[in-house]
Amino acid sequence: MNLKRITDILMTIALMLLMSKQITEQAGHEYTGIIMFTLFLLHQYLNRKWYSSIFKGRYSFVRTFSLVVNLSLLVSFVTTAFSGIIMSENFPSLNVEALTSFAREAHLSCSYLSFVLMGVHLGLHWGMIAGKITSALPGILGSAFAGYGLYVFMSLRLWEYIFLINEFAFIDYDKNPVLVLIENIAMMSFWTLAGYQASRVLAGKILRPLLSIAIAGGVFAVLWVFIGIPEAGW
Repeated sequence: MNLKRITDILMTIALMLLMSKQITEQAGHEYTGIIMFTLFLLHQYLNRKWYSSIFKGRYSFVRTFSLVVNLSLLVSFVTTAFSGIIMSENFPSLNVEALTSFAREAHLSCSYLSFVLMGVHLGLHWGMIAGKITSALPGILGSAFAGYGLYVFMSLRLWEYIFLINEFAFIDYDKNPVLVLIENIAMMSFWTLAGYQASRVLAGKILRPLLSIAIAGGVFAVLWVFIGIPEAGW
């Protein structure tokens, strides 16, 4: 396993912990953020050739989609990191009230947006793994799990944080830590599925992506019907 793959795995683990503040609490959240930012810088260095290739070659639909996702993730992640530095409670920070107010909103929105974009980014590279799987069962189970992830995402109303419809994140500190991690992995799996299947559709492959999306959508619909989605302000 090369350094790039190890870095990607460590970044994914760090992201899961960053989205699990119930487990890490504030101090652990900030330390994990420092580790994540260090890994991010290493990731950029290891993939530095990508920047020089942006203005080279032709752009297909898939490559254009990938560029938009990657640049959006870059901006969102950097914004999350620097807004976190401004708000830090355990490290030297810029204690300027106007900056802190802006940083809180930016951190809330961009942290969840980065989570979504990270999943889509992983999906764009998922073909390297999916191509080695010959059985249909892992794909079916993965799609079903992604459907559960979509249900969790909608139940937690995380899109409200991204668009700042709700400017105050609700964190359930009483929730079982194992369940928190499972839910985060499930949500990430949905966005990974979305990115992977979107790239396949843009490449002209329609049938299998539609079947995969139908499975995920079916699981989501069943959970919505039998459990429901909490109302705003719960």
